[in-house]
Amino acid sequence: MFRTTKRGHQQLVSLLLICSILLSTTSIVQGDEWTGCVDPNFPTKKVRRGQLTTVCMGVGPDGDFSNSTGYGRYSFKPVADDFSRFTIPKSYQRLVKDRNVMSGLEGNITVFSSSQTGLSFLRQYYDAKNKHVFPHLTAIIDVTNGDVQGIAWDQACMFCSNARCLENTYDFSGQLRLLDEPTKGCFLTTAECDQIVKSGGTECDLTLHVVWTGSDEAGKVLSSSKFRFSAFTGKQVKDLFRDGVGKFTDLDLDLNPFARW
Repeated sequence: MFRTTKRGHQQLVSLLLICSILLSTTSIVQGDEWTGCVDPNFPTKKVRRGQLTTVCMGVGPDGDFSNSTGYGRYSFKPVADDFSRFTIPKSYQRLVKDRNVMSGLEGNITVFSSSQTGLSFLRQYYDAKNKHVFPHLTAIIDVTNGDVQGIAWDQACMFCSNARCLENTYDFSGQLRLLDEPTKGCFLTTAECDQIVKSGGTECDLTLHVVWTGSDEAGKVLSSSKFRFSAFTGKQVKDLFRDGVGKFTDLDLDLNPFARW
Protein backbone atom coordinates (compact mmCIF):
# COMPACT_ATOMS: atom_id res chain seq x y z
CA MET A 1 0.00 0.00 0.00
CA PHE A 2 1.25 3.46 -0.85
CA ARG A 3 1.38 5.33 2.45
CA THR A 4 1.40 9.09 2.91
CA THR A 5 1.87 11.30 5.95
CA LYS A 6 0.25 14.25 7.70
CA ARG A 7 3.38 16.39 7.43
CA GLY A 8 1.76 18.82 5.00
CA HIS A 9 -1.20 19.36 7.31
CA GLN A 10 1.04 19.85 10.25
CA GLN A 11 2.81 22.68 8.39
CA LEU A 12 -0.27 24.58 7.65
CA VAL A 13 -2.11 23.42 2.24
CA SER A 14 -7.85 14.19 -23.31
CA LEU A 15 -6.38 11.23 -20.31
CA LEU A 16 -8.29 11.11 -23.81
CA LEU A 17 -11.98 11.76 -23.24
CA ILE A 18 -13.97 14.17 -21.12
CA CYS A 19 -17.10 12.92 -19.42
CA SER A 20 -19.55 15.06 -17.48
CA ILE A 21 -18.76 18.01 -15.22
CA LEU A 22 -19.65 17.08 -11.64
CA LEU A 23 -18.97 20.18 -9.57
CA SER A 24 -16.44 22.99 -9.57
CA THR A 25 -16.26 26.13 -7.46
CA THR A 26 -13.63 28.80 -7.04
CA SER A 27 -12.90 31.02 -4.05
CA ILE A 28 -10.06 33.21 -2.80
CA VAL A 29 -8.90 32.51 0.75
CA GLN A 30 -6.01 33.46 2.98
CA GLY A 31 -3.42 30.96 4.20
CA ASP A 32 -4.50 31.36 7.83
CA GLU A 33 -8.17 30.74 6.89
CA TRP A 34 -7.64 27.15 5.73
CA THR A 35 -9.98 24.84 7.64
CA GLY A 36 -10.00 21.81 5.37
CA CYS A 37 -11.66 20.67 2.16
CA VAL A 38 -15.18 19.32 2.71
CA ASP A 39 -18.64 19.54 1.23
CA PRO A 40 -20.22 22.39 3.26
CA ASN A 41 -23.55 20.56 3.15
CA PHE A 42 -21.99 17.34 4.54
CA PRO A 43 -18.84 18.46 6.39
CA THR A 44 -18.36 15.19 8.28
CA LYS A 45 -18.94 12.86 5.33
CA LYS A 46 -16.33 10.10 5.06
CA VAL A 47 -14.88 8.59 1.91
CA ARG A 48 -16.93 5.74 0.47
CA ARG A 49 -15.88 3.91 -2.67
CA GLY A 50 -18.02 4.76 -5.68
CA GLN A 51 -19.45 7.94 -4.14
CA LEU A 52 -18.65 11.58 -4.81
CA THR A 53 -15.92 12.94 -2.55
CA THR A 54 -14.80 16.57 -2.27
CA VAL A 55 -11.22 17.31 -3.36
CA CYS A 56 -9.67 20.77 -3.56
CA MET A 57 -6.76 22.29 -5.44
CA GLY A 58 -5.16 25.47 -4.13
CA VAL A 59 -3.38 27.76 -6.60
CA GLY A 60 -1.33 30.73 -5.47
CA PRO A 61 2.13 32.28 -5.08
CA ASP A 62 5.06 30.58 -3.43
CA GLY A 63 6.56 31.69 -0.13
CA ASP A 64 5.57 31.33 3.50
CA PHE A 65 1.87 30.50 3.85
CA SER A 66 1.96 31.40 7.55
CA ASN A 67 2.08 35.04 6.39
CA SER A 68 -1.57 34.90 5.31
CA THR A 69 -0.74 34.18 1.68
CA GLY A 70 -3.87 34.45 -0.47
CA TYR A 71 -4.63 31.69 -2.96
CA GLY A 72 -7.43 30.49 -5.21
CA ARG A 73 -9.19 27.29 -4.23
CA TYR A 74 -10.93 25.06 -6.75
CA SER A 75 -13.20 22.35 -5.36
CA PHE A 76 -14.67 19.42 -7.23
CA LYS A 77 -16.18 16.00 -6.57
CA PRO A 78 -14.55 12.97 -8.16
CA VAL A 79 -15.85 9.47 -7.53
CA ALA A 80 -13.77 7.84 -4.80
CA ASP A 81 -11.42 5.17 -6.18
CA ASP A 82 -11.89 6.17 -9.81
CA PHE A 83 -8.85 7.40 -11.72
CA SER A 84 -9.87 11.03 -12.26
CA ARG A 85 -8.45 13.91 -14.24
CA PHE A 86 -9.28 17.60 -13.79
CA THR A 87 -8.04 20.39 -16.04
CA ILE A 88 -8.46 24.14 -15.59
CA PRO A 89 -9.19 25.29 -19.16
CA LYS A 90 -7.01 28.11 -20.45
CA SER A 91 -5.12 28.15 -17.15
CA TYR A 92 -1.73 28.64 -18.80
CA GLN A 93 -2.98 31.74 -20.57
CA ARG A 94 -4.90 33.09 -17.58
CA LEU A 95 -2.45 32.25 -14.79
CA VAL A 96 0.96 32.51 -16.46
CA LYS A 97 0.52 34.96 -19.33
CA ASP A 98 -2.38 37.27 -18.47
CA ARG A 99 -2.18 37.05 -14.66
CA ASN A 100 -5.83 38.08 -14.40
CA VAL A 101 -7.27 35.33 -12.19
CA MET A 102 -6.46 36.84 -8.79
CA SER A 103 -4.77 39.99 -7.58
CA GLY A 104 -1.22 39.80 -6.26
CA LEU A 105 -0.34 36.67 -8.22
CA GLU A 106 3.19 37.52 -9.32
CA GLY A 107 6.35 35.47 -9.75
CA ASN A 108 6.15 31.73 -9.13
CA ILE A 109 2.82 29.87 -8.99
CA THR A 110 2.38 26.90 -6.65
CA VAL A 111 -0.29 24.25 -6.26
CA PHE A 112 -1.43 21.95 -3.46
CA SER A 113 -4.24 19.42 -3.16
CA SER A 114 -6.43 18.66 -0.15
CA SER A 115 -9.39 16.57 1.00
CA GLN A 116 -10.97 16.61 4.45
CA THR A 117 -8.09 17.75 6.69
CA GLY A 118 -5.38 16.00 4.66
CA LEU A 119 -3.24 17.92 2.23
CA SER A 120 -0.15 17.65 0.10
CA PHE A 121 3.07 19.59 -0.03
CA LEU A 122 3.38 22.35 -2.61
CA ARG A 123 4.35 21.78 -6.23
CA GLN A 124 5.33 24.58 -8.58
CA TYR A 125 3.13 25.06 -11.61
CA TYR A 126 5.21 27.98 -12.89
CA ASP A 127 8.85 28.80 -12.18
CA ALA A 128 9.11 32.48 -13.14
CA LYS A 129 12.90 32.70 -12.93
CA ASN A 130 13.61 29.80 -15.28
CA LYS A 131 10.41 30.14 -17.34
CA HIS A 132 9.44 26.52 -16.61
CA VAL A 133 5.89 25.17 -16.54
CA PHE A 134 5.04 21.93 -14.65
CA PRO A 135 1.48 21.27 -15.88
CA HIS A 136 0.72 17.70 -14.82
CA LEU A 137 0.25 16.47 -11.27
CA THR A 138 -1.02 13.24 -9.73
CA ALA A 139 -2.34 13.31 -6.16
CA ILE A 140 -2.39 9.99 -4.27
CA ILE A 141 -5.02 10.27 -1.53
CA ASP A 142 -4.37 7.94 1.41
CA VAL A 143 -7.51 6.94 3.33
CA THR A 144 -8.09 4.79 6.43
CA ASN A 145 -11.66 3.74 7.17
CA GLY A 146 -12.99 6.75 5.26
CA ASP A 147 -10.71 9.35 6.87
CA VAL A 148 -8.06 11.02 4.68
CA GLN A 149 -4.67 10.52 6.31
CA GLY A 150 -2.61 12.52 3.84
CA ILE A 151 -1.92 13.24 0.18
CA ALA A 152 1.34 12.47 -1.64
CA TRP A 153 2.41 13.55 -5.11
CA ASP A 154 3.26 10.83 -7.59
CA GLN A 155 6.49 10.86 -9.57
CA ALA A 156 5.80 13.16 -12.53
CA CYS A 157 8.73 12.35 -14.81
CA MET A 158 7.21 9.65 -17.00
CA PHE A 159 6.84 11.98 -19.99
CA CYS A 160 10.33 13.47 -20.21
CA SER A 161 14.06 12.78 -20.20
CA ASN A 162 16.15 13.00 -17.04
CA ALA A 163 17.33 16.45 -18.12
CA ARG A 164 13.74 17.66 -17.95
CA CYS A 165 13.00 16.03 -14.58
CA LEU A 166 13.61 18.45 -11.68
CA GLU A 167 12.97 18.59 -7.93
CA ASN A 168 9.61 20.28 -7.49
CA THR A 169 8.23 19.78 -3.97
CA TYR A 170 8.12 22.53 -1.33
CA ASP A 171 6.82 22.92 2.21
CA PHE A 172 4.51 25.75 3.26
CA SER A 173 7.41 27.94 4.32
CA GLY A 174 8.59 27.87 0.70
CA GLN A 175 11.56 25.56 1.29
CA LEU A 176 12.46 22.79 -1.16
CA ARG A 177 11.78 19.38 0.42
CA LEU A 178 13.57 16.11 -0.36
CA LEU A 179 11.30 13.38 1.00
CA ASP A 180 10.95 9.61 1.08
CA GLU A 181 8.21 9.97 -1.52
CA PRO A 182 8.26 11.27 -5.14
CA THR A 183 9.37 14.91 -5.38
CA LYS A 184 10.18 15.54 -9.05
CA GLY A 185 8.30 16.70 -12.12
CA CYS A 186 8.71 17.34 -15.86
CA PHE A 187 8.76 20.87 -17.24
CA LEU A 188 8.02 22.63 -20.49
CA THR A 189 9.43 26.07 -21.25
CA THR A 190 7.13 29.05 -21.71
CA ALA A 191 8.40 29.34 -25.29
CA GLU A 192 7.24 25.78 -25.92
CA CYS A 193 3.92 26.44 -24.18
CA ASP A 194 3.35 29.58 -26.22
CA GLN A 195 3.77 27.54 -29.38
CA ILE A 196 1.50 24.78 -28.06
CA VAL A 197 -1.24 27.30 -27.26
CA LYS A 198 -0.79 28.99 -30.65
CA SER A 199 -1.32 25.58 -32.28
CA GLY A 200 -4.52 25.02 -30.27
CA GLY A 201 -3.00 22.58 -27.77
CA THR A 202 -3.78 22.34 -24.06
CA GLU A 203 -0.69 20.48 -22.81
CA CYS A 204 0.37 23.43 -20.63
CA ASP A 205 -2.96 23.89 -18.84
CA LEU A 206 -2.86 22.94 -15.16
CA THR A 207 -4.05 19.35 -14.77
CA LEU A 208 -4.60 17.28 -11.63
CA HIS A 209 -4.96 13.49 -11.72
CA VAL A 210 -6.39 11.85 -8.60
CA VAL A 211 -5.95 8.26 -7.42
CA TRP A 212 -6.78 6.57 -4.12
CA THR A 213 -5.26 4.08 -1.70
CA GLY A 214 -6.29 2.60 1.65
CA SER A 215 -9.81 1.77 2.82
CA ASP A 216 -13.18 3.51 2.74
CA GLU A 217 -15.73 4.00 5.53
CA ALA A 218 -16.99 0.44 5.11
CA GLY A 219 -13.50 -1.05 5.08
CA LYS A 220 -13.49 -1.65 1.31
CA VAL A 221 -10.08 -1.44 -0.33
CA LEU A 222 -9.28 1.65 -2.43
CA SER A 223 -6.87 0.59 -5.14
CA SER A 224 -6.87 3.05 -8.04
CA SER A 225 -3.35 4.13 -7.00
CA LYS A 226 -2.09 1.11 -8.96
CA PHE A 227 -2.94 3.10 -12.09
CA ARG A 228 -0.75 6.10 -11.20
CA PHE A 229 1.66 6.93 -14.02
CA SER A 230 4.78 5.90 -12.10
CA ALA A 231 3.47 2.32 -11.99
CA PHE A 232 4.06 2.05 -15.75
CA THR A 233 7.09 2.36 -17.97
CA GLY A 234 7.47 5.43 -20.16
CA LYS A 235 6.44 3.41 -23.22
CA GLN A 236 3.34 2.06 -21.46
CA VAL A 237 2.29 5.58 -20.49
CA LYS A 238 2.75 6.80 -24.04
CA ASP A 239 0.78 3.82 -25.36
CA LEU A 240 -1.98 4.55 -22.86
CA PHE A 241 -2.38 8.05 -24.24
CA ARG A 242 -1.99 6.95 -27.87
CA ASP A 243 -4.27 3.92 -27.87
CA GLY A 244 -6.80 4.89 -25.22
CA VAL A 245 -7.64 3.01 -22.05
CA GLY A 246 -9.86 0.24 -23.37
CA LYS A 247 -7.22 -2.42 -22.73
CA PHE A 248 -7.32 -1.61 -19.00
CA THR A 249 -10.62 -3.37 -18.46
CA ASP A 250 -10.69 -2.91 -14.67
CA LEU A 251 -9.85 0.79 -14.75
CA ASP A 252 -12.71 3.14 -13.89
CA LEU A 253 -12.16 6.54 -15.47
CA ASP A 254 -13.69 9.77 -14.24
CA LEU A 255 -12.27 12.51 -16.47
CA ASN A 256 -13.95 15.74 -15.44
CA PRO A 257 -12.87 19.24 -16.47
CA PHE A 258 -13.20 22.27 -14.27
CA ALA A 259 -15.97 24.65 -15.25
CA ARG A 260 -14.99 27.39 -17.68
CA TRP A 261 -13.60 30.61 -16.23
